[in-house]
Amino acid sequence: GMNLFARSLGGILSDVLFVKIGFRGRIWAQFLSLFFEAIFLFGFGLVDNTQPWGVALAVLIFFSLFVQMSEGTSYGIVPFMNKQQLA
Repeated sequence: GMNLFARSLGGILSDVLFVKIGFRGRIWAQFLSLFFEAIFLFGFGLVDNTQPWGVALAVLIFFSLFVQMSEGTSYGIVPFMNKQQLA
């Protein structure tokens, strides 16, 4: 469920920004997804035993959402890769 929903959301964000500002929009979509992934991972690390378990669960769900969105944004970037420049 989460995989299909969040990957699609990342792809949609990538496509919308591509229409608005070109290929740079796809890069921004991936950057934003990765940035918020890092923010929620950091937030998850700040959760301690004094907080209810629901806080940890909510932060982890949002972290997972952005992980999957980041994967979805990469599908919009890969077709533009130049084969000669890949390792």
